[in-house]
Amino acid sequence: MVKKDLAYKTKSTESSNDYLEQFIDLFKGSTVSISDIKPSEWVQQNVVMGKPFPGPFSYNRTPYCREIIDRFANDNPMKWIAIKKGAQIGLSAGVLIPCLLWMIKNDPSNSYFLVGSPDLIEKATEKLDIGIDNAGLRPYIKPQVMRRRAQKSGDTNTKKEFAGGYIHIGSANNHKDIRDVSLKYGLFDDFESVKSKSKESGSTRKLLEQRFAAYEDSHKICYCSTPELDENSNIKEAYLLGDQRKYFIPCPCCGVMIDWHWTITKGDITGGVTWKLDEKGKVISDTVGYVCQECGGFFDDKNKNELLNLGVWQPTCEPSKPGYYSYHISSLYAPIGMYGWEHYVNDWIEANPVGQPRKE
Repeated sequence: MVKKDLAYKTKSTESSNDYLEQFIDLFKGSTVSISDIKPSEWVQQNVVMGKPFPGPFSYNRTPYCREIIDRFANDNPMKWIAIKKGAQIGLSAGVLIPCLLWMIKNDPSNSYFLVGSPDLIEKATEKLDIGIDNAGLRPYIKPQVMRRRAQKSGDTNTKKEFAGGYIHIGSANNHKDIRDVSLKYGLFDDFESVKSKSKESGSTRKLLEQRFAAYEDSHKICYCSTPELDENSNIKEAYLLGDQRKYFIPCPCCGVMIDWHWTITKGDITGGVTWKLDEKGKVISDTVGYVCQECGGFFDDKNKNELLNLGVWQPTCEPSKPGYYSYHISSLYAPIGMYGWEHYVNDWIEANPVGQPRKE
């Protein structure tokens, strides 16, 4: 009888210790902090980047990201935002992932981070995990405790739980995955790859937005993607609903604020990217540059970083509803260290072979 009681007490003590350990772990990661610091300021103070630009994060490299991420602040009137962007321009590293990190620390809420193709979920999870570690936020994520008891973990591959909310990572093409949830934040990357509608659910965009009804006055919904062909473009449709902002930069030749185009005609001036070919049909590097559509002056992209930091976003139309902002920025604005204008000139030449049909 004594042995039986002793065994019971030992088992009971071990169980109590397990639960105490679990409680301590959860308590360490349960600090909820609501802050009024701007997301861009918090990111620069807390986020450390790895390759290819190691060190503390700075919006001086991609200054066009600063206004966009600050739209996610609680005191900003933005409810919907659409970003039609060029490829490899730093929006994921400068807006999407940092926004989620800022939210974990400063406005913990129920959030979805969805990509178009299911094949991209693993990559999205990896980026978020790296960001969590580099920003020192791992203690805020509920730890994987009591696994031997087959209980749910707060930190799984596709869900990060923390005090006050969670981030679920998935695909917007999985309509079953976006039912019966109530969200404040929704970041939908690679929106161009999302099927626009289905027979069962109707419009995917409408289905997504319905998940935010409980946060009608405070939700933050973001659509982001590189566009493909116009006739079937999801991101173009979302962009046109907003105020269609473009990034204007002072021309180094005349000082007039201009937004960069591949080609644009204004009056008798044809502006945009320009270049010359040698006798073998190859691009002459020193001739690659931009002709200002206002003055006809020529400049290259060697001082692009300085020019980018002089830029400002300007709306070009009225939005379809209050609180809807949209942004368009092409790969011509990609920062130093990423592809320059000569790279895209060669891409254009490859897509437009002389005497042959355009490779759409």
